[in-house]
Formats: sequence, structure tokens, C-alpha cells
Amino acid sequence: MTKPVGRDEQMYCTGAVCMAQGKMIYRDFSYAAQMPYHPLLCAALFRLSGTNHYLLVGRLVSCVCDILVMLCIVGIYRHIFKPLAATGVLLGLAAAVLYVFNPLVDYANGYTWNHDVVILCVMASLWLFVGIDFQKESRYWHIAAIGALLTFATCMRITTALAELLFFVVLLSMPARSLKQRLRTAQPFLVASVLVLIWPVWIIAQAPRAFYLNLVKIPMLYGQWLHEIGMVYNKFELTFACLTSPGYFVLILLTVYLWAAVLFLRGRLKIENGRTLLLAALLPLIFFMVAMIPPTMWQQYLAVPVPFLVVSLAFPLCYLQKLSGKAKTVRHFRIAAVSMALCALVAALSYPDVLYRTPFALVPEKWAPIEMHKVSQDIAARTKEPKQILTFAPLLALEGGGEIYTELSAGAIIYRIADSLSPDERRITHTAGPKSLPEMLKDRPPSAVVLGVEMQRLEQPILESVVKSDWERKDYANGPAAYFRP
Repeated sequence: MTKPVGRDEQMYCTGAVCMAQGKMIYRDFSYAAQMPYHPLLCAALFRLSGTNHYLLVGRLVSCVCDILVMLCIVGIYRHIFKPLAATGVLLGLAAAVLYVFNPLVDYANGYTWNHDVVILCVMASLWLFVGIDFQKESRYWHIAAIGALLTFATCMRITTALAELLFFVVLLSMPARSLKQRLRTAQPFLVASVLVLIWPVWIIAQAPRAFYLNLVKIPMLYGQWLHEIGMVYNKFELTFACLTSPGYFVLILLTVYLWAAVLFLRGRLKIENGRTLLLAALLPLIFFMVAMIPPTMWQQYLAVPVPFLVVSLAFPLCYLQKLSGKAKTVRHFRIAAVSMALCALVAALSYPDVLYRTPFALVPEKWAPIEMHKVSQDIAARTKEPKQILTFAPLLALEGGGEIYTELSAGAIIYRIADSLSPDERRITHTAGPKSLPEMLKDRPPSAVVLGVEMQRLEQPILESVVKSDWERKDYANGPAAYFRP
């Protein structure tokens, strides 16, 4: 709640607001690079609660998901160490500390992005998979739930399809008496996936070209624009910098040590549920691959593998614990457990920012979403009817009850490259760029303009061409400046 409002949050939240108002994603407004279930989830919460604290609700969704991810981590450890529940809980808590105090996780979590919900869906699916008894009829319900969760996550963030495919392949490879039995086991997964896919497929069918432009062409043009102005990271340099931060580095070292110990002692170990072990080991690798797929890479992408990396450690720890039943090998598990505790301590001490911010949880009036809401209400109160507000931060208009330009519902993300689209493509996607903006404003002049939320090169032309000398100006804390038509 202390994090400043992010650029991407403007698109995520505004898309949900538009859906709550009855508009259809892709067909009626742009929503770049993402699938439709996350804005549907937020829109449903906006409608059910009747609130206009859109950013606050969106961030609370992410916070709840992050808390549930921690519970999943501890729950998976407790299940794997079922005969020794207390040991499993303690190791699970150490794993949760490695997750929470990871600097990239702290940077990425809590924003109104779809990362947190996606991570929760995959983590909950892993917990369900670990707990399946393939000899009981209840397995079909667990498998159906896994299919539904993973498809739900994929229809938020399309790259999650790789994780869903991994689960499906592992599920098909589980021991069975015949091919028919394998197909019967996988059937609930497929049925649940198809049911969850019905709504997204229907949405896409309403505007297939708009969907293609939002999911493929606009991100491609945006990536090219970022490369042209030099606002991109070198993937190797960014990855190296992130993985060598203390919190991440100790996690990598611990992972290498534990899996190397299992490999070295494999002759003495009795490895059960090898396919589950393989699934847990491959999930973090899948998400590392996912982080490398986009043309532009950001550090929050490398936060996604962390929870799956800490969960994968439960398996070598469990095998070492079983091996320690023999007196001569008890030291292996003790060394591993102490190493994990020390790594958790290093992670916490090297990144105490998490603890420093904790007191702010008790001061909600200082939360960034609450402060932004107050600014938005003041802007709307000063704006004359029809309260049409021109801004690259649409939440500053919407939370106060103002109206936005649908062409700028994604903030500046699509505005930057919209002129590279053809006129017909701009019409289909409801977008506008620097060159096409004046035409858009001819019939719908703004009642107010809010600037100071984007780079000057994007806002200066608007200040010079739209705002007149007799407009009233008010500056707000943390940057925004509002100009009101007399």
C-alpha cells in the first residue's frame, strides 16, 4: 500500500472499470497484451462492493493472493512432511521467509497486476497435485480443480499456458493400467479447462481482429518503440543483476546444494512420486523461460519463479530427512535444515525494507490508493460538466466520478505507438496517438486536463495545444497537475 501508482495499474484497473460499466473488453476498449479474466474478476468486485476505490480493491486482491501463496507454501511443506508436521511447518515458514524477503518479489507483489493471481492459481494447483491420491475417486475432483485453476490463470496471462501444458503432460504420464485409464484420468482436466474457456472464447469471437491487435501487434510495436528510445534492459545483464542480489543469491545457492546432495546420495534414497518431484523441479524453470519470452524484459518477471523455487526445495529436504533415519546419515538433513534457516536469516537481514514498511499498514490514510482517491475526488469536484477529463492516468478521473476518453483507457502505454497503427486499426482498438489526438478532441473538448503523470515529451504537446492561458491550475502532491476549463 506504500508503493506509488504504477503505469500498468492504470490499464489493469481502468479495464476492469470499463467492464463494470458494461463495456466489452477488446471490442469496446483496448487492453494490451493481456487476457480477460483479471479485469473480469476486478469488475465483479467493483460491482458487488459498489465502491469507486478501484485501485484499493485491485491492490487488495493482489495482497490477498500473496497471503494465500504463503499459506500454500507452508501447506505444501506440511503435506510433504506429513508424518513430521511440525518439521514441515517450520521448514515451510523458512521457505515463506525466503519468498517474502526476496527483493524482486517485494518489488513485484501487491500491484494491481495479474501476476499475483496467476501465481496463486499455479501454486494452488501444485498443492492439489501433491495431495492427490490416485487410488481414490476424489482424484477426479482434484484434477478438475487443477484444470480450472490453470486455465483461469492462462486466460489472465497467456504465457501461463506453458505451466498448464506441463501439468497436463505430467498427469498423462502417471502410472495407469492402460491408455484408456490414462485418458479417463485426464478427462476431468480437459472438461474443466473447456468450461473455463467458454467465456474468453466468446469474448474473442465478438472482436477477433481487435483481440489480435491487442495481444500481438500492439505489444510488438510497443517493444520496438522501447528499443528505439533505449528504455529496455539487456536480458543477460538484468538476469545476472537480479540473481546476484543477496536474497535471490542465497536461494540459488541453497537450491544447488540441496539438489546436488540428492544427486550425490541418490543410491541410498528411495524416491517416491518421481513425477511430482519432476513437476516441482520443472515449474521454476518454466517460469524462468516465460520471463525470457517477451521482447522486453522487466525485473518483476524474475519474481514469478521464486515461490516455485522455494517450494521445490521441500522434496530434497524430505528425501534427506527420510535418509536421516539411519544414524550415519542424520547429519545430511541437519546440515540442510540449518542451511535453510541461515539462508532465510540472510534474506531477511539483507532486505529489511519489508519490515520497515509494516507500520504503514496501521495508517490507511497514508496508503497510496487512499491518497490518490482523495486527489481524484478533488479533481472531479473542480471539473465542470460534462466532467470530461483528458489524462494518461485515467484512475485520477474515474475514482472521483469523472469521465475519461476511451482511447486513453490504457494510459500512455498504447498512446505512445498508436500512430503506427492504421486509421482502421485505431478505430477497431479505440486508440489514439500524438498525431491523431487533436482529431479526437475536436468533437469532445476536455473539461479538465491532468498532467505530470507521464514523461514530458508526451505531455508537453497537450499542455501547449489544449490548455489555454485562462485555465485554472492546481498542483497536487507527488506530481499531478490539473488544469480546469473556466
